[in-house]
Amino acid sequence: MLVLKYLLMILGIGLFGSASALVVYDIFLSAQLRRLLRRNTTDESGAGLKPRVSRSPLRNHFTLRTNFLGGNAGHGLR
Repeated sequence: MLVLKYLLMILGIGLFGSASALVVYDIFLSAQLRRLLRRNTTDESGAGLKPRVSRSPLRNHFTLRTNFLGGNAGHGLR
């Protein structure tokens, strides 16, 4: 019984350790992603890039009007 108690305690500590390692790794990945996304906002000269213009302005209008609920549902989201 004593061996089982210590075995379960060790397994519990291992589970908490691995969960905390996953949280730390997730925070690390989000920081890397944020850094990469921030880096792409300027070009080599340091000047800010213009935001992308939608290729088809009608596409957004079409997707907002076409839905499963009816003709004008979601029309106020524009």
